[in-house]
Amino acid sequence: MTLVDLITSEAAAERKRLLVAASLAGIANSLVILFVNLAVHSDDSSGLRMFAMFVLAIVLFVLAARHTCHRTVHIIESALQRIKTRIVDKIERAELQGLERLGTAEIYDRITENVSVVSDAAGPIALCLQSLCILAFGTVYLAWLSLTAFVVVAAIATIGIIIYLSNRKEIKRCLREAAKTRVVFFDLLTDLLDGFKEAKFSRRRSRELRDDIVQTSDGLRLLTAKANILFNENAIFSTCLLFAVLGGLIFVLPRYIAVDATLLSQLVAGVIFVWGPLGLMLNTSQAYIRSNVALSQIEALEEKLDAATREAASSDAEDPWKGRFAALEASHVEYDYGPQNGGGGFRIGPLSLTVTAGEVVFIVGGNGSGKSTFMKVLTGLYPPSAGAVRVDGILVQPNNVAPYREMISAIYSDFHLFAKLYGLLGVEEASVHRLLAQMQLDGKTSFAKQRFTRRDLSTGQRKRLAMIVALLEDRPIYVFDEWAADQDPEFRKYFYEDLLPSLKRQGKTVIAVSHDDRYFRCADRVVTMESGKIRSIDRMATGPAQADAGPVA
Repeated sequence: MTLVDLITSEAAAERKRLLVAASLAGIANSLVILFVNLAVHSDDSSGLRMFAMFVLAIVLFVLAARHTCHRTVHIIESALQRIKTRIVDKIERAELQGLERLGTAEIYDRITENVSVVSDAAGPIALCLQSLCILAFGTVYLAWLSLTAFVVVAAIATIGIIIYLSNRKEIKRCLREAAKTRVVFFDLLTDLLDGFKEAKFSRRRSRELRDDIVQTSDGLRLLTAKANILFNENAIFSTCLLFAVLGGLIFVLPRYIAVDATLLSQLVAGVIFVWGPLGLMLNTSQAYIRSNVALSQIEALEEKLDAATREAASSDAEDPWKGRFAALEASHVEYDYGPQNGGGGFRIGPLSLTVTAGEVVFIVGGNGSGKSTFMKVLTGLYPPSAGAVRVDGILVQPNNVAPYREMISAIYSDFHLFAKLYGLLGVEEASVHRLLAQMQLDGKTSFAKQRFTRRDLSTGQRKRLAMIVALLEDRPIYVFDEWAADQDPEFRKYFYEDLLPSLKRQGKTVIAVSHDDRYFRCADRVVTMESGKIRSIDRMATGPAQADAGPVA
């Protein structure tokens, strides 16, 4: 996609009006110069009339130019708003595995930096449309003055423009490489910020990370500088091209044809008049090339997001369960991360497990045994590479995976707390405050206007906030990925001996990843994983129903 394509597709309904306005601006600009020349060579009696026409041409130019600029900016900004909305929609519908492979740096860069580049081109492009019309009328004026002079000027200008555009391919290459390098830079900067604590414990690690960031930043500097130098060389060349045209008219043309001083002065004035919009168009090519490269990068991102999209649009999603189920079954499921860093990727399976409604199941095993991956497959975040996930015998697939996920409240180890209770707007503040007190967070944060007043808490406290959100969602299935790992002994005991039994009594199904073997008795069954496979499934003698539990609001 190019900037012209963007404007053309967006302005289909008003394309003619935009071209008419740009043409009027060009005509009015040309008339201003024409009336000046006519006034210089006219008698005094026509001076007032010529002045009135001169003012009228200026008014026409201002009105037409304003309309062209305003509409072009509005068209481009509206198109960019649609692109951003479309990207957000595609992100929302993308699969987790696709986003994990894509990374966040490229998305941030495309939706901020690249969109800004296209937005900044709106003004110059609007002026370029007017300049194109001015150039057209100006060349007609030159040809009317002297056809021979026009041919000479056109020949020199054509050769110069061809030379001017010859390095465009190298400029595009530099800009594309700069865009890729910028994504790498953002990734490294994210490493520095997210891994700040870890970097503090190793000066060598910190120095090596810093060196990578500086080296990448320097590479970005070189690429950006090279592109800007080429742009500046083009600008200097366009000025030299004007000198060449003027030199041809003043020093060369009179040697071959008879040109009087009056005609020569008119030709020089005409060339200077024409060269203004031509130079503007040539210099606008910088913004045009940058915006085209940015649009191609945005288009590439959209293609990657399309490839990462599996589920149906929410409006097309079927819900065969209506928020209720009797049994959740994973049948011979496998998941393969694929080749990574030139080697084989981690895989799990085949795994088979059936969880009935109201059951509490613990998934246990060592680090790297595949517990979290299995949870993501079971909850529909990862599509199985083989096998199937069924709910009450109905296959979970792209056209119903969205309503299936709506039955699940999950807190993963890398959970995120949103600023507002999205999806829970209208929740009673009293219920939230009661849960805050129950989780001993009423002195740490509060709840007002559908949001928690403070989220910068310890990991354990933030997990308790996430638990409050999950309880407010009140869904039939709860999935907890090592929720108790960051809790103090008091809340760890509360989680296993109070909260889980209470959820079970409410008929909720709980699937929890755990390392706390002393609390395995609180589960109905314990599934042990090893090397991506289920090693054993043990039924507990007591189970959570035997624990003494208080109610959970």
